[in-house]
Amino acid sequence: MAIMFAIGLLTGLLIASIYQRRKAASLQKPPQPVAVPPSQKPQASPIQKPSYLEDKIWYETELEFLFKFDEKLISASSLQDVIQYITEAAHDFLPIERTALLTWDKNSEKFTLACSIGWKDDKSRQEVGKDSISGIVVRNREALVVADLARDEYLKKLNKEGYLQKAFISVPLIYKDEVLGVLHVCDKRTTGGFTQRDVSAVMNIVRMGAIALQNARLFEQASRRAAELKVAYDELKEMQDKLVQAEKLKAIGQLASGVAHEMRNPIGIIMQGIDYLFQIIPTDEKEPQETLSMIKKSAQRADKIVISLLDFSRATKLELHPEYIAQVLEASLNLVQAELKDIEVARELQEGLPKVLVDKNKLMQVFINLFVNASHAMPQGGKLSVRAFSRKLEETISNINGRPEDSFKAGEEVIMVEIEDTGTGITEENLKKIFDPFFTTKIQGKGTGLGLSVCQNIIMLHKGMIQVRSQVGKGTTMNIILRINTEEGGANG
Repeated sequence: MAIMFAIGLLTGLLIASIYQRRKAASLQKPPQPVAVPPSQKPQASPIQKPSYLEDKIWYETELEFLFKFDEKLISASSLQDVIQYITEAAHDFLPIERTALLTWDKNSEKFTLACSIGWKDDKSRQEVGKDSISGIVVRNREALVVADLARDEYLKKLNKEGYLQKAFISVPLIYKDEVLGVLHVCDKRTTGGFTQRDVSAVMNIVRMGAIALQNARLFEQASRRAAELKVAYDELKEMQDKLVQAEKLKAIGQLASGVAHEMRNPIGIIMQGIDYLFQIIPTDEKEPQETLSMIKKSAQRADKIVISLLDFSRATKLELHPEYIAQVLEASLNLVQAELKDIEVARELQEGLPKVLVDKNKLMQVFINLFVNASHAMPQGGKLSVRAFSRKLEETISNINGRPEDSFKAGEEVIMVEIEDTGTGITEENLKKIFDPFFTTKIQGKGTGLGLSVCQNIIMLHKGMIQVRSQVGKGTTMNIILRINTEEGGANG
C-alpha cells in the first residue's frame, strides 16, 4: 500500500507540474518543437510544429488519460502487468500502428522484448545487445525521433530489433539513473510526422511507467527472496528434525539395552520354574496345567519383547558382503510362506541388477518384518507386490541421520526395493509415527512397536533409506533405497 500511495503521489505532482507549465506556456506563445539532442552519429528527425489552437484540448485530454493510466499502474499485480499497461498506454493514446517495450538486464547486457502490440509475427522474448538502436537510446539517455529509418544509414546498420522499419519514437525507461528498458512507438496512422505533443506524451507515459516498473521489480525480487528463505528454512527444519530423531533413537537404544539385560535374568528363572512345574504337576490336573500354559505364553511374549529390545539396541555393527538383492528377497519370502498362504505374491525383479554391499541376515530381518506386517494388514487376503530395480535419482535425498556424506546425490544410481500391499493402509496421523520406537497400531499382544524402528536402524547402518507411502483402504508401499556395490560388479544371472 505504501508503494502504491507513493506512485500515486509522485504521479499527481508530475501531472500537476506538466499542466501548470503547459498552461503558462500556451498563454505566452505557441509551443516550439522539442529539441532532441542529437547523438554522435544518428541524427534525430525534425519534429512537426503542433497547432497552437489545439493545445488546450490536447493537454486536458492528456491529463485525463494520465490519471487513468496512473490508476491502472496502481492496480497492477505483477511486473508483467506493469509492462503490459505501459505498452498499451502508448498504443491507445497516440494514433500509431505498433509499439514495443524492451527490458534491460545489466548482468547479460541485453534487451529483451517484453511486450509488443501491432506485429503479426511472434517476436516474444527476442533479445538484442547494446549495439542496437535501443542501446543508442539508453546511452544517450534521451528520446530519439526518426521520420524515416531508410534515410539514416547509421541507424539502419544498428537496427538489430528488426521491427523498427519506418518512423518511430524511442524513449529510455530510467529511474534514478538505473536503466530499466526502452519503449518504441512506431508508424503514425495520421498524415505528417511525430509532433512535440506526441513526444511529450510518450515521455510522460515513460516517466510514470518507470516508477511503477522499478517498484514492481523490487517487489518481485523481495517475493522471490522470501520464497528462497522459506525453502531454506524448511530444509533446515527438516534436517533438525532428522538430527533430533537420530539422537532419540540412540538414547532409546541405550535405554533398551540396559532394560533388556536386566529383564533377561528374571525371565529366564521364570521359564525354568515353569518347566519344572510342568514336570511335577500331573498332566491330568487340567486347571494347574492350563494356568502354567498361560504363564509360559506370557513369559515367552516377555522374552520376545526383550529379544526385540536387544535387536533394537545392538544394531550397531554389520558384516557386509556383496549380495544380489533378488536372492535376498527370495530367501526372505521362503521363510514367511506360512504367513503369506492366503496372499497373492507378485515378483517384479529387474534382471541384471548389480550387487549391493549388505549384511544379508540383517537385511533379511528387515524384509521378513515388512512381509509379516503386510500380511497382518491383509487378514482377508490380498496382493503383495515385491519389486527391485535400479534408478538414477533426479534430486538429492538427505538421510535421517543428517550427515551430508550419507545423503544420496542427484544423478546417483541406486537399487530400489518396493514392498506394496493392498491392505487396510495407515492414517496420515499414524504415518508420521510408524518408525517411532514402541509405536504400534496392532492390537495388544500382536506387536511390540519395535519392528519398524529396528528396520530403520538396519537400513540406516547400510547408509540407505526407508520411506513409506500409504492410503487408508488402498494399501501401503515401503520403499527402500540401497547403494550399489562399487567394489565388485556382476549381474544376477
